[in-house]
Amino acid sequence: MSKISILSLLVSFLIVSWSSEKSPQEVFEGAKEKVFSANRLSVKQVMLWEDPNLGDIDTISKGLILQKNLEVTLGFDFVGTREKYALTYIDGVLASISDKDSTVTYYPEAEVSAVLESNSFLSFSPVGLFKNGPWSYLGDTAIAGKTYKEYLWIEMDTTITDKKVLLKNHIFINPSNEVVDHYSRRLFHDGKKSQFIEVKYSEYDFADLGEKLAYDVPSGYLSKQWGQKEPDAAQVLNKGDLAPDFELTDENGERVKLSEFRGKKVLLDFSMIHCGWCKIAIDQFNKPNYQFAENIIPLYLNPVDSKEKMDKYRAKVTIPFPVLINAGEVGKAYGVTGYPTFYLIDENGKVEDVVVGFSDEKILEWKKGD
Repeated sequence: MSKISILSLLVSFLIVSWSSEKSPQEVFEGAKEKVFSANRLSVKQVMLWEDPNLGDIDTISKGLILQKNLEVTLGFDFVGTREKYALTYIDGVLASISDKDSTVTYYPEAEVSAVLESNSFLSFSPVGLFKNGPWSYLGDTAIAGKTYKEYLWIEMDTTITDKKVLLKNHIFINPSNEVVDHYSRRLFHDGKKSQFIEVKYSEYDFADLGEKLAYDVPSGYLSKQWGQKEPDAAQVLNKGDLAPDFELTDENGERVKLSEFRGKKVLLDFSMIHCGWCKIAIDQFNKPNYQFAENIIPLYLNPVDSKEKMDKYRAKVTIPFPVLINAGEVGKAYGVTGYPTFYLIDENGKVEDVVVGFSDEKILEWKKGD
């Protein structure tokens, strides 16, 4: 064969190779179609969940199986599993199974949508990622010797109480098989790293429908309805209610009793470590120009985390008022189920105000006037 013929063949091969290579948008759409067209999809997710306040990184392994079911609003059934816990959505019935306390909690129809939107099994899955956006192509990148196409979605770019908040999402798609191999969720406060969550996906299985998706709950587990209160749990208190008295110790071992503050207002800040809005509230209280009104005594109560964790947390985060330890029973007495929750107790020991969640306006209201 002549040199000209060989050269012609080589040029033809290169032209075909170049023309057959998919564009970044085609790779993205191919990966998305692969996920949403699957009759049954299973995938393993290993999450590296960073706690910027403690400097710790939790490794969480999860399994997820989705099976197409056009008779339910979501369009598919699913079973999500992690250590000692499972969340199932089968034929429109949502349930969480806890191996720790041997219970199955069923959610009423009114709560299903909110739980499905917020749970990490779906939101961190390839299905959840592709439902969000818009995603834009950033370029090719290499991870562990493999080349990926990287895409970006900026979920939040705003200012909250003069703190610049930027939340960026990155997905890395393997162009050779068109699946998402990595996901990175990156949160910045005032341009500084706050929290990164990394997810590695593996063991993809795209299969036919097969047997009906099911989950076998171990025998002897107690079933209950979500929202059902335990016998000793109270509802959130109302304005005008007498605030339950309590006696706890602070971080220095000193006794603190609520009723001994009569004649002053007391602000109870119910918070927990793994709560971003709790931390933002603490940042507000820590500002040099922030002082509570002279007749308000603030107290920090954590009904969730152990004293050991709180000691580690306080070594990194300044809480500018007394921290009360072992407040689990107090949290129950005040009906606290979400964080942060604030109770303002008046001079006579009655509830003057209840704030569930973060509030700029209330934080300014409690501040000493200039």
